[in-house]
Amino acid sequence: MFHKTRTGDDDHPAEEGFALLAVLAFLLLFAALLLPFSSAARLTALTSSHNFERSRLSSAAESVNAYAAIKLTSDLLWANSITRGASADGMSCRTKDLTLTLRIVNHAGLIDLNVAGVSTIAAGMTALAMSEQQAAAVAGSIVAFRSPQAGSAGASGPEPDFGFKHAPFEDIVELLDFAEMRRFTPEQLGEVFTVDSHSAFVARSFAPKPLQPILAKLDGAAREGPNTLRAYTLVTKISRRGESAIDARIVTTGDMRGSGRRTPSLPLSPSANAALPECGNVLGADMAAWLAETFP
Repeated sequence: MFHKTRTGDDDHPAEEGFALLAVLAFLLLFAALLLPFSSAARLTALTSSHNFERSRLSSAAESVNAYAAIKLTSDLLWANSITRGASADGMSCRTKDLTLTLRIVNHAGLIDLNVAGVSTIAAGMTALAMSEQQAAAVAGSIVAFRSPQAGSAGASGPEPDFGFKHAPFEDIVELLDFAEMRRFTPEQLGEVFTVDSHSAFVARSFAPKPLQPILAKLDGAAREGPNTLRAYTLVTKISRRGESAIDARIVTTGDMRGSGRRTPSLPLSPSANAALPECGNVLGADMAAWLAETFP
């Protein structure tokens, strides 16, 4: 009698099934290891794209401010139109899917810390909702702070942390050396005070609304008169596809034109998109064309 010898072929399906499970397990393990790297790479790509777009918008905002500074000096018709049509919180326009808000603050309506008298500076403090008594005391100390000689009038008021400077203010943020002024932000101070007008006169027509009725109570010399140097705060915000950037700087125009130094941004109130005019109607055709080419 002959017996057949088993060749083991019957075991192949089991071995093949085990191999398939091993391959599947390896693929799952590989996918689990690869997923974090894939997510990190995608996040890096998105972050890079976000940063690139923000950088482009920031450069465009700087360019708009530079353009506005030149136009304020060279084109009186444009300057009158843009300042007359601007609201207190800026004007907005659109070009394609880009929204632009520009605010121009004429420093002729602000109080210069280096040349204004005590009563005018106190008026600015009152406009910031400081009591009249405290406003007068702080204003006297501000005059003492900037005065070249020690023992100036008002030195009996509050003293700044680092003593009186006895030199001109270089920036309005130096007001924060006074403890009494630290409840105000640099943005709030920039709505009322300046160091760039170089004039003791404050033009009521350009002054912020809270300051206007207070100035009306002062003598005429404090609120009317020529400004020998034109200075502006320019704030531009550009938004596109969920990204936005702001550039804020102080510029001087005319013969002493300056490229502008950065400053804290002042409040902006963009209008609803549906109501926005084309930027060509607000800024001019050349700037609108440049924006359209830069952001196709």
